[in-house]
Amino acid sequence: MNAPQLEETEALPSAPAGESGACPPPLAWQDVLREFHLQAHAWYLDRPNGRISGRMLGSGPPLYFLNGFAGSHELYSLLVWLLRDEFRCVVFDYPAPVRGSLTLDGLADDVVAVADTCGDRTFPVYGSSFGSLVALAAMTRHPDRIARAVLQAAFAHRQLSSVERFLISLCHVLPGKLQNVPARMAVQRQNHLRWFPPFDATRLQFYLDCTGRTTLANLARRGSIVRLCDLRPDLSRVEQPVLLIRSEGDGRVLADCCDALARGLPHATVEHLNDTGQIPFLTHPHRLAKLIRAFLAAPPV
Repeated sequence: MNAPQLEETEALPSAPAGESGACPPPLAWQDVLREFHLQAHAWYLDRPNGRISGRMLGSGPPLYFLNGFAGSHELYSLLVWLLRDEFRCVVFDYPAPVRGSLTLDGLADDVVAVADTCGDRTFPVYGSSFGSLVALAAMTRHPDRIARAVLQAAFAHRQLSSVERFLISLCHVLPGKLQNVPARMAVQRQNHLRWFPPFDATRLQFYLDCTGRTTLANLARRGSIVRLCDLRPDLSRVEQPVLLIRSEGDGRVLADCCDALARGLPHATVEHLNDTGQIPFLTHPHRLAKLIRAFLAAPPV
């Protein structure tokens, strides 16, 4: 089977400095996901808090991806596909504890355990949303292991609303998956539809289906970590270079969180991705890949 081909034809709308020029059109995600499954090496690792399953694709220096609140590592398949010729991309899912709670320190240690299994002493990470919190914890707990980080929709502390706290408590006791939550599809479409390419309507459905398979119990565990966590006092100890990616789709809360990170991290750089929303690894993976390549190719601090 021939691998999906990328064509250099589409110009970027409203591209700021550093993002001008031609860009390939959106990837045919169905073809990419199929090839991702066929070509990537699947693996698993048993940890004290559960089994970690993942895949590895590409050649070159390693690059580790950390998931957000919901969905599997498949959400990164388009971005991994674009980076596979320059990086050995490692993607995996967080463990789902059979009993007990999930802790941020445990998740940070899991990242290093995965790297040990894959034979990587030092490595960069890309973390989105909840994954940014895991990345920050790993950088403070294991400063000699993570070389640098790209954090998108990131936060070191997030003040949850009373509604969010109530939903976390509710998810702890409700069975089922995120896809069963009433009105969830309508809310997600309202939040994300505008940022997806209009000529690839099925890609949003891929996002909704993948995130919808997340169990409410696992979502509650991750939400509880966020509710209890504040890494802002530790930011000054993060000596690694960090790229913070912002979008106008982030909203006021995430914008304030990014400002706090930019002030607290000693070696932070902020880049803006216009017209991409909160999940650019799906809406505009080419533009995100360009930022990642440039940042990881930069000389050490």
